[in-house]
Amino acid sequence: MLVALLSSQYARFTAIAEAWLSLGASAFGVYQDERPLVYWPAGHQLARPSIKAPICRGEQELGDIRIAGLSGMAYEQRLRADASLISYLLQLENELQLMTVDLVTSQDQQLALYRLTQSMRDHVTVEDTLRAVVSEAVRMVKAQGGFAAFVPASGEEPLLVQHPEGVLPDTLAWHFYKASRASEREHMLSDVEPELARHGISNVLHVPIWVRGTVMAGLGLLNRPDGFGAPDIKLVRAIAGQASAQIERMLLYQEMFTQTKLRTEMELARRVQVDLLPRSLPVIAGLDIYANSRPAYQVGGDFYDFIVQPGRPLIFSVGDVTGKGLSAALLMTMTRSAIHSKSQFMPYPTPEAVMRQSNEDLYTDFTRVGVFATAFVGQYEPGSQRLLYANAGHAPVIYRPADGEPRLLRADSTAIGILPVSRCRDQILRIGPGDLLVVATDGFSDVRNPDDETFGIERLLDLVERLHERQAAAIATAMFEEVDRFGHGREQDDDQTLVVIKGAAS
Repeated sequence: MLVALLSSQYARFTAIAEAWLSLGASAFGVYQDERPLVYWPAGHQLARPSIKAPICRGEQELGDIRIAGLSGMAYEQRLRADASLISYLLQLENELQLMTVDLVTSQDQQLALYRLTQSMRDHVTVEDTLRAVVSEAVRMVKAQGGFAAFVPASGEEPLLVQHPEGVLPDTLAWHFYKASRASEREHMLSDVEPELARHGISNVLHVPIWVRGTVMAGLGLLNRPDGFGAPDIKLVRAIAGQASAQIERMLLYQEMFTQTKLRTEMELARRVQVDLLPRSLPVIAGLDIYANSRPAYQVGGDFYDFIVQPGRPLIFSVGDVTGKGLSAALLMTMTRSAIHSKSQFMPYPTPEAVMRQSNEDLYTDFTRVGVFATAFVGQYEPGSQRLLYANAGHAPVIYRPADGEPRLLRADSTAIGILPVSRCRDQILRIGPGDLLVVATDGFSDVRNPDDETFGIERLLDLVERLHERQAAAIATAMFEEVDRFGHGREQDDDQTLVVIKGAAS
């Protein structure tokens, strides 16, 4: 059957192949029992495909399509979507054959129904499909007019089409649809009420269209000269069945396409977010610096940043926007950009001033959408062994002096976006040889184990104490490993970002 489909739909297969070749694939082919049926370009038999997807009819796998030269989840999803379309064509061909056997009405009706199904192949929206169904049903049944209604389960706008346009008031069309949906069966009216007769309606047949186990659509026909008999009802049921199958497959394909598009957009967002992070760590005399970030999803709401300019102090920042996923990533970009621009372009960008100006820029927008962001900004003048910092609601921040015990540095102001004015003030830390500053996000302290116990601040303090003699990169690596062990493989449910700064000999 796959060979027959190739023969009848060769132009469609060629279009699919050319689309893949234009994306950069080196070859595209259709295989059955590991034997090539057809392939593009000529002479390339896909000995080593990079991706393949099965072509099925029901539960039976009839072959597969393959490409070479491309890889990745987005391409796998697209190839599966193409295979699903081809499988749909196979299934449709099979259904057409069964229909020819099952429908024992006139030869003209069988041919007309076949033409209807063939014509629906080229429609890509539910509205186009319903318009074709109504038009063909009116012609096949020899009715004066018809209509179709569709109410998607997703909460989108309901759809009503008529042929010819305006054949009856919309309110009456919806009345017939709602009656069939409520009873879950067809409705036929021969003795029409005066209200309907006033609109020129002498008889009505309405058949529900089942989609995904519910009456999501309906097909109505009006004013057949001799009324609607049993053969007409059987034919309209068959038309409704074909419309049902087409709508279901169309919705499935749209969902697959949307999911693939979303994954592609998320991957693009991840790349953009990664590019926003510093490409390299700054080399500052007297400091050993390391930073890393692991989002819980493809994108996240955490960030870290370093601003190094000739003749000016190092400024670094760490932030955490409420929420996770794409929305948090967008707000993270806003927060990071505000802090970065103030740090880079203010004449005297102390942490206090940077935080105050960033809060003023972001407060209105953050209040409008009901979010906030915690942030820590630090400033270090090479050779000074002194670090200025401001903390807007950020935790955990741990300082371990070379000759003391680790302690938590508490915030002196609310997070960005909570109040219209930041109350941050410049604080001072000594960062000499052996002094250690760890600025993390709450993805570390809030990690949970299988018993739903959090890692907590005390464990973090103990961990910093055990690790303080190591270099910054080793400290950060060990901290990530420790929270992973604590979680016992439990899926990460919050972004984890870490900046480690340790005093070193100049």
